[in-house]
Amino acid sequence: MKKLFSILLILSISLAGLSQNNSYKIKMKINGMKDSTCYIINYLGQNRFYKDTAQFNNDGVIIFKGEEQHPGGMYTLFTGTKILFDFIINNEELIDLETDTIDFIGNMKIKSSNENKVFFDRQKFITKKREDSQALREKLNAKETSDIEKEELNKEFTIMGQAVSAYDSNIIKTNPTLFMSVFLKLMKEPETPDYNEIENDSIKKLMKYEYYKNHFFDDVDFSDSRINYTPFYHQKLDKYFKNVIYPMPDSIINGVDYILNKAKANDDIFQYSVQTLFNKYIKSKIMGMDAVYAHIGEKYYTYDLAFWSDSAQIEKIQEQSRKLAPLLLGKQAINLSLLDTGNNWVNMYKDVKAEYTVLVFWEASCGHCKKELPKLARYIDSVKTTVDIKVYSVSKNHDDEWKKFIRDNNLDFVNVAVPKEVYSDQQKATEYIRNGFTDLKSLNYNTTYDIFTTPQIYLLDKDKKIIGKKLETGLLKKIIKKEEAIKKR
Repeated sequence: MKKLFSILLILSISLAGLSQNNSYKIKMKINGMKDSTCYIINYLGQNRFYKDTAQFNNDGVIIFKGEEQHPGGMYTLFTGTKILFDFIINNEELIDLETDTIDFIGNMKIKSSNENKVFFDRQKFITKKREDSQALREKLNAKETSDIEKEELNKEFTIMGQAVSAYDSNIIKTNPTLFMSVFLKLMKEPETPDYNEIENDSIKKLMKYEYYKNHFFDDVDFSDSRINYTPFYHQKLDKYFKNVIYPMPDSIINGVDYILNKAKANDDIFQYSVQTLFNKYIKSKIMGMDAVYAHIGEKYYTYDLAFWSDSAQIEKIQEQSRKLAPLLLGKQAINLSLLDTGNNWVNMYKDVKAEYTVLVFWEASCGHCKKELPKLARYIDSVKTTVDIKVYSVSKNHDDEWKKFIRDNNLDFVNVAVPKEVYSDQQKATEYIRNGFTDLKSLNYNTTYDIFTTPQIYLLDKDKKIIGKKLETGLLKKIIKKEEAIKKR
């Protein structure tokens, strides 16, 4: 009987846990608001999304309620045209706030919500410090302020910053279970050692940088999905890749792997991090950053890891990443062999020998090509006596329009194109390949070099390694000038 009672007791506790009330009620009284619809919107990184809606009554009271709690995070009260204020949701059954339209933050009273009590107290503290700093800044910028006074004012700024840090540290120490502590840690910056024992300023600066970079994410809890529902994790990522990591593909790729390995601690954080970084570098206009995009696609958009993607998307991204892999900076350019204006097959590797090879893809019917190709021709003509440079110029239509454009614009290049009979006679293409004149990669150069828009300009070195891509003539000129300067050192 005693054993049966113990089993029933355990069962009752388990059932109580399963049936735990997860409902919520958010009540706000805002004097000055009435008879208007209002929304709760949630952060997801840098974006915001509608989450809940309700109506103010004549007394300025609005109530949001439901049977399932919203994810913990920072939320915003929004009228549809105006943001009123942010607040915290974190698994509290009742949030009860009161304020007015004169000063939402300054006049905020917390009737129920430990999270928001700490949150709004901090908001008020920061507002006061901001007002104080503005007064100091006005004095600092005043013409009549002496250098001695400016030095004292800068000391006050430092003390003010230390006061904010101390305030936040105290919140973290005294409220370890609140979500406020989680996102305050997320916002923290690493405090670098002074390294006073090192006399060399350059070495000291380097060591401070390395410490800052290596400890930038020390206080981020990657296992806590709630950080997604604030703007602060996104801001941290953005700052790391914009201001901390050295802006070269190899360094960025190392940074990506470092972050994503940490982010694997939580599925939501991992998904957000992968998608954010993938989208950042797929949109990048900076030369060479496609290496980062290709790396993320190949390593993280896999069936094992990209649980949010369907098989079609994974295959598409993997295929695109594989296409890009041989076209990255530093890679050996893929050889091409096509027919020139005199009906001779010209092999880019065997027949084009120069310190620099400009590989350009263009079409006679392309409007932008009609502007860019003459510019390129003029530039090449201006440097050909001082720089060992040749142009391997590729088009898809070996026809009269193509030849006329070359003549009219004095394109003194190695001008090649795909023989027109290849498009209508597959057997002819096979014959050319079998006889060693060309290959499938050359005849399908659009796919080989991922050419979807023209013109596309690559710069290759004497070994046909890619040192520049997706260039226009002005940038090509700068890169060659820089390369020539390096040689003269």
